[in-house]
Amino acid sequence: MIIDVHAHVYADPRIKPRPGGTTFMSAKDQIAVMDRLGVDKAVILPLNSAECPAEPQSIGEVLWICQEYPGRFIPFCHVDARIARHPEQITVADFDHLLGQYKDLGCKGIGELTTRIPWDAHPMLCMLESAEKLGLAITFHTITEDVNSYGVLDEIGLPRLEKVLRKFPDLVFLGHSPGFWNEISGDVTAETKNAYPATPVAPGGVLKRLLREYPGLHGDLSAGSGLNALTRDPAHAYEFIDEFQDRLLLGLDFCSVTNDMQHINWLTAARDAGHISGEAYEKVMWQNADRLLRLDLATD
Repeated sequence: MIIDVHAHVYADPRIKPRPGGTTFMSAKDQIAVMDRLGVDKAVILPLNSAECPAEPQSIGEVLWICQEYPGRFIPFCHVDARIARHPEQITVADFDHLLGQYKDLGCKGIGELTTRIPWDAHPMLCMLESAEKLGLAITFHTITEDVNSYGVLDEIGLPRLEKVLRKFPDLVFLGHSPGFWNEISGDVTAETKNAYPATPVAPGGVLKRLLREYPGLHGDLSAGSGLNALTRDPAHAYEFIDEFQDRLLLGLDFCSVTNDMQHINWLTAARDAGHISGEAYEKVMWQNADRLLRLDLATD
């Protein structure tokens, strides 16, 4: 089985987020890609924060897609922590009311979290506390404040993320984005933090320390950022997968029919060549997602 934990899927996408670009994937487009790559299920991550250049998507649309293609999609919800009131007046109960309804509708997590506020801002802490209480996972994109883009704000070394990992030990975090994956290397700079470095992984990467110290942190291998974390230094990647085989999940992040995501090919080749074990391969491909999102597929 293969589960893609990072997909953006619309019923009938019309808006092109960037000039000269394409729309996001329709459900039919996504199913075609999944069938071609042998992907059984994909998590739909709506993108609704003000900063993210995407067509807004309702939970009703996400659930409709899941209903139209039974067994193929897993719904996540999106909540912007800046709900409509003064930030300091937001409470955990506000999020319990919203997220509890999403959970009752079948959502397994929140994401992709792209809100441009710090991890330790009061509204964010309220949302994370509610998510932990309800057992909803968090898929996030993170950046530094100097970058004019979307994502939860942090710094080199991910100190703000570490604060919430410590504060919410039972919350499942699925990390994504260059700002997350480049911390695998100990030589991160302001220039490489949010880029796609081709240099070998240097010792001392904070991401490995965080994975070792905080069981709630996991790696979403999606997009160019996740794949680059592996392919920039294959020898390191094989050791990384072996050590963290219980903490890594396959993601693809097809945002357009023009994308060419090579994650499955790379991981399968690594397994076939004996660089990673068959056991680790199965965990990354679907078993970790099954366990963390409580899909109960292993018992079917």
